[in-house]
Amino acid sequence: MANEDSALREVDQELAEDRQTAMFRKYGPAALAAGVSLVLAVGGWQFWNAHTISVAKEKALEFSNAIDLMTEDADQGRTALGPIAEDGASGYAILAELQRASSYARDGDRAAAIGVYRQIYENNSAPKRIRDLARLRASYAALNDGRDAVMVHLGDLPNEGGAFSYHAAEVSGLAALEARDYETALSIFRRLSIDLGAPEAVRTRAEDFAALADAGKAGVNITGESRVDEILKAIGAAPAVADAASPVVDDAPETDADAGAQDDAGANEAAADASALQAGPETETENE
Repeated sequence: MANEDSALREVDQELAEDRQTAMFRKYGPAALAAGVSLVLAVGGWQFWNAHTISVAKEKALEFSNAIDLMTEDADQGRTALGPIAEDGASGYAILAELQRASSYARDGDRAAAIGVYRQIYENNSAPKRIRDLARLRASYAALNDGRDAVMVHLGDLPNEGGAFSYHAAEVSGLAALEARDYETALSIFRRLSIDLGAPEAVRTRAEDFAALADAGKAGVNITGESRVDEILKAIGAAPAVADAASPVVDDAPETDADAGAQDDAGANEAAADASALQAGPETETENE
């Protein structure tokens, strides 16, 4: 009986070994390949991650050196930022472009600064927040070019409700103020001054700009340009009713006809003064 049990166990063990061998032959190569692939994938990911970190460190160091160089020489700094800016796949490329544009703006080269900002906000691969920032800075730089130029750069930014919408509305108000559209400027700045969602600094400036627009709307000269009525007041020869919208003084050179007219007027005044002096004693005698 014991021998039969032992024989049965041996048979069962041999059958189990045969099943395991058959299963390994069937699924073993696939399992081995999967294991090898997993090891290679993990190794490849670690290698790529290490390579990415190394490249990022190199770009960071290159960018930092260019910024340091820009503080010493703006032209050389912008030249050093050029290769970084050309690498569109790197986040430092956009930062380099922003730094170049800011450098141009600091040097007073508004056209170059606006050109770089335009390239940034027209680059759809750049993050939207960066593109909005470029729009805002381009609009600031274009304030001297007129309201139309400012609004082209702003686009729909004042009405989008994004992170820079309040600042964009402020720039649009400044453009209206520069265009002497005081009604529009006053409306924009009053709205900003009471909007609790706007940054505190924007609300504070909006109150000052609203007061300035209100004064301009009332006819006060807020542009700093000389007007005819103000000059006449200064010399004590203001007309009885001053026109608040008097034109700016024309600084055109004096013509010969104008000079002759002034000479004739001076001669007439001199003759009148001489006649008055001659008639003075006679008048006193008649009074006596």
